[in-house]
Amino acid sequence: MMDVLAVPLGELISAIGRSVAGAQQTMDERFIEHFSAIYDPSVAAFEPLRAIGYQPTWYQIPEATAEIALAITVGGPQVDAASSVSRRRDLYGAPVDAGYQSRFSYRLKTASSLKFRIVPVPPPEAATRLPSPDLGSEPDPRAPGA
Repeated sequence: MMDVLAVPLGELISAIGRSVAGAQQTMDERFIEHFSAIYDPSVAAFEPLRAIGYQPTWYQIPEATAEIALAITVGGPQVDAASSVSRRRDLYGAPVDAGYQSRFSYRLKTASSLKFRIVPVPPPEAATRLPSPDLGSEPDPRAPGA
């Protein structure tokens, strides 16, 4: 009983990780756009913000937790009869939704639960010594701390 939505568990976790990383990248890009707009000296409307040293807020995803009810099956090749070589078998997970339950007469209480967390880690020490990017404009020298 293999559903078309079944995927190897590693691919599922990897896809969720890529989605979290993509969301973080989008937030970082938005911050840089906002910061660049505020410190663009040709935009007079932001002069009061530059004068007080305003900086937009950095946002981060401190943690992403997933808990998913899955029907887990073992799939993939097993033993090649001609060579007697054992091949890797993968765990596949299919989301247990109403359609899955109906199609396979599956009982939700027998579903497996996959729970994992994605958390940020500090960058390598060498990365902290990299020069900061030049955003193309200098802060107002009248701003506090400038």
